[in-house]
Amino acid sequence: MINHFSVLGIKPNANEDDVKKAYKRLSNRFHPDKLLGASDDEKVHAEAQLQRVRNAYEVLSNPKLKRDFVKNFSNVIVTDPAAAMRELWDQFYSIN
Repeated sequence: MINHFSVLGIKPNANEDDVKKAYKRLSNRFHPDKLLGASDDEKVHAEAQLQRVRNAYEVLSNPKLKRDFVKNFSNVIVTDPAAAMRELWDQFYSIN
């Protein structure tokens, strides 16, 4: 399960303004218009990151979705730590 708070780089007790600021900062950082001199691999990685940022913002900016996410995230039990680490690794260092 993706931790939307860590995607945006904010604490779980962040208010709506903090969520919006983090989203704007990260969406500007990964936006295709800001990557003029980037390689194709960098652009693909930035596109994936931008999608993760958008998804996190969509959840955390909606009070009902945020409440459900916090409830579900608090109840997650990791049954296979190695698989969880591979998933995290792939999120940040994916080849495709």
